[in-house]
Amino acid sequence: MTNTTPMPKRCMERAEWDIENMIWFIIFCSAVMLGLDYKVVRLYVGQNLSRGAKFCLAAMWMTDLMPPAMALIGLLIKDNPTAWVMASMWINFAYMITAIARQPFNIALLLSKRRGVRFAGAIISIIAAGIFIHGMAVTRTDYTTEQIELASERLPEEFDGYKITHISDLHIGSMVNPEQELRLIAEMCNKLNSDVILFTGDLINIRQEEITPKLEDILRSFRARDGIYSVMGNHDIGLAIKDSITHVPEINAQQLIEKERRCGWQVLDDKTAYIKRGADSIAVTGISFKKELQEHRHSAKIPDTDILGAYSGLPDELFNITLVHIPQHWDEIVKNRKADLTLSGHVHAMQMRLPIGERGVSPARILYKRWSGLYEEQGRWLHINDGTGCIMYPMRIGTPPEITQITLKRR
Repeated sequence: MTNTTPMPKRCMERAEWDIENMIWFIIFCSAVMLGLDYKVVRLYVGQNLSRGAKFCLAAMWMTDLMPPAMALIGLLIKDNPTAWVMASMWINFAYMITAIARQPFNIALLLSKRRGVRFAGAIISIIAAGIFIHGMAVTRTDYTTEQIELASERLPEEFDGYKITHISDLHIGSMVNPEQELRLIAEMCNKLNSDVILFTGDLINIRQEEITPKLEDILRSFRARDGIYSVMGNHDIGLAIKDSITHVPEINAQQLIEKERRCGWQVLDDKTAYIKRGADSIAVTGISFKKELQEHRHSAKIPDTDILGAYSGLPDELFNITLVHIPQHWDEIVKNRKADLTLSGHVHAMQMRLPIGERGVSPARILYKRWSGLYEEQGRWLHINDGTGCIMYPMRIGTPPEITQITLKRR
């Protein structure tokens, strides 16, 4: 499926919550759902229920215990291997299609004894569960190609019509069928026949061992005339590793960089590369994720970091494309009048979006100042790719995995 994205007007959504507030909100909602389930159980305790009905009530409470059970296991285990993270994602999904989806029916049971009201509640719950299942079975791998055209008077003449494929957040360790899914992404990128492929971080989910020799072969199959450039995301530098003694994050990150380079991917770890066309050139700068930003990665604003070193020696008159993982860097980039075009990922639009308004409505709007799509400020552009992989839960609702082709035009 191919969509054409128009050049939007300047759009600046404000984020008022940080991740801690979001976690407390989730805990509050979980407590409300537990309370509703308790009320429903109390409503039917003592009645002459069939064995099947009793089983359903018992199963309902068991699903309510999924989040605290996962939290307890997470505290007790020494490490968080990829298998456990995958299991956690599917447990989250099971919780969503059971505990969350049934709440409309619970509310209908508690509010009215009328069959019509209860029937409507049941239908809404079934629809909710169906949406979640569709997001897992269909939308999760419904890779879309977004087309964007940007015009700049700073673009050299030789680069008029230059095509960029922007991809992000593969999260290979979270793929259900990594070889099949990654191969499809590679084929779609190659069919676009872009001049360059730019990847903005989170190739893996936990550790570099997720990239097997067969997956290395697929990564090697990505093709673009001027190559593939990438940066490191927060998952790439090993910050999700719990047992940091056995699996040292810095070593994990370096091994990942070596794997990428063996596959022909050029990792721009706070460096700038130059692409030439005849007598003209443009620059591609990469700013890798810094571990000191881990606690701020979901905040609307982040502390200023030393990003200027990545631009060392870069002439101001040269058209620049900057790759960053988290979009929050854009404030500092614009303040220092650096990149003409900044590409980022990280947010995934939190894998949920309702098609309301120009950009849609997503929980990401609560946390992030900018969270999806194209933004413009002071003649500079930011594009946030929604990513192709999944974290937390193996589904996407209204946020299909995205491959973006950006065509640069000289104004």
